[in-house]
Amino acid sequence: MLPLLLTITTLLAGSPAGDIYGDVRLGEKYLANTKLELKCGTEAVQTATTDSLGSFRFLVKTGGKCRLTVNYDKQTPSVDVVAFDKPARYRLIVELKDGKYTLKRV
Repeated sequence: MLPLLLTITTLLAGSPAGDIYGDVRLGEKYLANTKLELKCGTEAVQTATTDSLGSFRFLVKTGGKCRLTVNYDKQTPSVDVVAFDKPARYRLIVELKDGKYTLKRV
């Protein structure tokens, strides 16, 4: 009976659609302690900070198209990512071109 109640509670509470995780680099250098933002559909903007190795992780409640933004050197380049029902890994690179940063998936 207890396992059934736990299952029903989990279903009613909703569970994350999955994770979006990965790392961010500038050239060959991983960007440590860099602020990131993730916006998925109507969800509130989530924020995270990369660790000392440039890694990040977001728990996503709804699947679909999201926008991931990196706050670096007073600029905010961003890229579209997709949240799936399973974890999705993204390797991202910040590039400087004509004085403006862009964010790309590798």
